[in-house]
Formats: sequence, C-alpha cells, structure tokens
Amino acid sequence: MYFHEIASELKTYMAPKSRDGEFVISLVRLSIRPPMNDEEQEADYLHEYNPMQKNISLNMLDQILEGRDKYISKARAGMICSLYDGSEFAEQVDELYDGDKEHLQKFLYKHGLVVKTDELGSAVQDIFDQLYHGLKKGIHDVEIKLTIHDPKPSIKNLAGDRIYCENGKLYIDGDVIELPIKLSDAQIYDFEAGYISALCDAYAEALSRDSVSVDDIQNLPKKYQLNFYEQRKAYLSAESIQRSISEVYEDGENQFDILKEDAFHGIKTTYYDDYDNGYRRLLEVLKKISDVQLTKSKLMLIKNLIGNLERLGIVHILVNDKTMTSWVDPYGE
Repeated sequence: MYFHEIASELKTYMAPKSRDGEFVISLVRLSIRPPMNDEEQEADYLHEYNPMQKNISLNMLDQILEGRDKYISKARAGMICSLYDGSEFAEQVDELYDGDKEHLQKFLYKHGLVVKTDELGSAVQDIFDQLYHGLKKGIHDVEIKLTIHDPKPSIKNLAGDRIYCENGKLYIDGDVIELPIKLSDAQIYDFEAGYISALCDAYAEALSRDSVSVDDIQNLPKKYQLNFYEQRKAYLSAESIQRSISEVYEDGENQFDILKEDAFHGIKTTYYDDYDNGYRRLLEVLKKISDVQLTKSKLMLIKNLIGNLERLGIVHILVNDKTMTSWVDPYGE
C-alpha cells in the first residue's frame, strides 16, 4: 500500500474541499503527539514542529498526495516516526459517518485487509505507523500486516534480567517496544481533575483560604507553585506508563493494579496519621512512597520503568481512583 492511496481515500471523507497539500499537513499533525517541552512548543508556534510543514512547498505536498512519483522523504518519515502517536487520528476515523466507514472498509478489503467497523480507527493508526516506518527505509509500497488482532504478550513471561526501559522504550532480548502513550504537561486533561482538586484543597488549608483553583496556582507562594508543577509531572509520567503498559501487555492493567495496591498498603498508615493540615499530609506521604519496598508487581522487574518520579505519580493515581479521597480529610467526615 502506498501512502497516497489511503491518504487520498481518507481525504474524501475527512476534508473533501481542502487542498491536497493542506490535507497532508493536517493528516500528519493528527498522527503525531502534542509538543512536550518548551523547544517543541516554540517549533509548533513557528509551524516547524510538524515534519511536513518545514521547508516544503504546498505544490510538493500536492504531488505527494496525488502519487505523482513524489514521496515523503526518508528523513521526514523518520521524524514522523519519532513523534508518531496516531491516537487522535484514530478517534477521528472512528467518528466518521457509517457510510464513510463502509467505503473505508471496502477500500481496505481491496488491499487484503479485513477490518470490523469498530476496529477502523485502530487499523488506520496501525497502517500509517507501518507506512511511515516503510518510508523511513525508502520503501514506498509497504506490505501491510495488521497487528491489531495479534495477541498481546504477557508480563508474567518476561525475564527481569533481559528487559529494561530507556527513553520511553522497552528493550527485550534485542527487540524494542515503544511505549505508545506520552502525556504532555502542556495542557491539563479532564481526567486530572480528581488529584488536582485534592492538591488545591491542601494548598487552601495550608494558606487558611476558603479555596484555591488551578487559575490561582501561578499567584501562590513559590513553594506551592513548584509543588503543583512537580506533582503534575509525576502524575503524567506514571499515568503514561499505566496506559502504555495496559495497551502493550495482556496483563498490563492487572500488574499496574497490583503495583497500586502494593503502594497503598505501604503508605496508608502515613496517610491516615494526624497532621496540622492537608499539605503536610501530602508531603509526608510523598516522602514515604520513596522508601516503600514495591515487590508484588512484575512491573518492578523492568529496570528503569518505575523510578522515584513514577512512585510519586502513583500516589496521585490513587487519589484519582478514590483509593485516597482527600489530603485535608482522609476519613471524609
């Protein structure tokens, strides 16, 4: 399958009136993860983060989509691969009208790919991942073999001395698995509401205020600002691993649940102790989690996967899960 074949097909459903080259830019932008640091955000502001925007003309992009012997270069494809996520793109495919989905199914069937309606987003995400990796090697006509039906491996079968994590990738006996979920602190997600609300309540009690909101954080004393930003960083790192492990491994969700339960049993005495305010409770629990021996989950066999930052993040995941309900009043009285 060629990039231009499926890209042109999708354009008829997603942006029939847009210029071909503009759709290529949009398609790639939907395929890559959001900017994750100041340098990437600046590049995005300058329209240089998307590998298909910088130093390339719309005429060239038009020809790439039209399939006129113009292809995404190996260098650009490599940059796309390094940023590839595809989850937002998959969501948009899953939101297509039923008639468009039926046409897309027929298109994929002609290419030897049988995909159920509720699998279309995941299938397209998988297809473009393979296309970009093929283009990275200079292969234009990529043989697609869908992996969405492949059974997931089990963490239980991993040998701890042959697997480690580095820079968001798992290295197992020479094979490399990129952890697919990388949450950015550039935006506050809806699913962060629980632990962030608990943090704000802790700050409010320490400052003798009626309430503190996210909008107030930048005006709080410096130590509370720093605490907030550090806790978000920790949460997002741990949550990224939780989601990635659950997606990659058959028993990933279960093993992370075991990890959370092990962590809670290690900190609950500290959590339920008496303190002058909720902020002090928060700090004592964060200190405690760094010393707790976490041994029950197989995830702890993966070197460098769960570090001190992720340990802190697990605390906030427990708050989001309502295992711990409040820093101010743990008994909810």
